[in-house]
Amino acid sequence: MLSTQRSSDCTTPMRIKTPLHALQPLLAALAATVATVAFGASYELRVYADDIPKKDDAEIELIASIAKPKSSATGPNGHVTQLLVEYGYGLGNGWTIGLELPMSQVQGQRKLEGLKTEVQYVAPHAPDVGFYWGVRADVGYTSTPYDSQGGNSIGINPILGFRWFTWHVTVNPSLEIPLSGESTQAQFQPAAKISKMINPRRQLGFEYFSNWGAASAPLARHLRDEALYAVWDEKLQSHRLQLGLGRPLHPAGGSVDKWIVKVGMNVDID
Repeated sequence: MLSTQRSSDCTTPMRIKTPLHALQPLLAALAATVATVAFGASYELRVYADDIPKKDDAEIELIASIAKPKSSATGPNGHVTQLLVEYGYGLGNGWTIGLELPMSQVQGQRKLEGLKTEVQYVAPHAPDVGFYWGVRADVGYTSTPYDSQGGNSIGINPILGFRWFTWHVTVNPSLEIPLSGESTQAQFQPAAKISKMINPRRQLGFEYFSNWGAASAPLARHLRDEALYAVWDEKLQSHRLQLGLGRPLHPAGGSVDKWIVKVGMNVDID
């Protein structure tokens, strides 16, 4: 998720610039995290909103997660670790471009899971109250520890948001359209977030992530991979931190994980 100082909502971090060399200790620490723990969930653990960089601003986003998958004859055994590194750049007039690099580790085996380019647009709107809309699209190759084979795909992520006083609701009715690989059907992967601003620097809320299967024939609810996260967002001096704890909605059905913990950080760079 890209970010900018657009309002007092805690979803938009302060635009305090951090030199690129100052990120080296942070990147090293997160790389060590990937080397020693495990992340997982077969979908991206972020809800897209209107927090995008302003013109000529750049940002690095890091999302690390740890998951415990259910026992499966075909899925990963033990913990799964993933790290997503994304670079975003603001073009102005609501447009941004970016590059994302996902990585994983399962049972001591590290793997680069792909490379995607992205573009995002958010229409002009009041920054503090009311409805807004946008769309994010990406294209490239990705795989996950949960799939036997990766592939090229196009992701289309509509952004529908609404602010009301200290409340903020965002919905992404997302589609993943395969261009190669075993699957040929577009997958419906909706996500949503509701949060309440506790003070100008902090918000608490819930996030929902899912995979409903083929968009043309969604799975029965108990067969879907759905998870609900309790999340805490905090503004720090030069970046934003998010902590989240996720639990499956269908532990005896379609959910692939027993639990998931995620840590996200957005850092502005020169």
